[in-house]
Amino acid sequence: MKVPKQPKFNFEELKAGATSQNPAIRKKTFLEYFERFEEFPSYLFDNTEQIDGLLYQTIQDIVKDPETSKTMQRAIATLMQRLPSVENAALLGSA
Repeated sequence: MKVPKQPKFNFEELKAGATSQNPAIRKKTFLEYFERFEEFPSYLFDNTEQIDGLLYQTIQDIVKDPETSKTMQRAIATLMQRLPSVENAALLGSA
């Protein structure tokens, strides 16, 4: 049985979707990226000093969704451990 070939990865489409001002587009892009690579595209955001506001909102949308799998929940927990704290983002007005 032949496995269907995935479409070629398009970085520009990913970046446009993941950084969209539309929360539904961002969430869909994050979910599709996770299904393909088993991680989230947090590298598209500047999280040097604080977690990026759009990234934080998208993560919250995914966490609040009852359809979010346990695997995805664990990946979010791991991601949040690597990023600057939410408290820092809130103090600096980005979250």
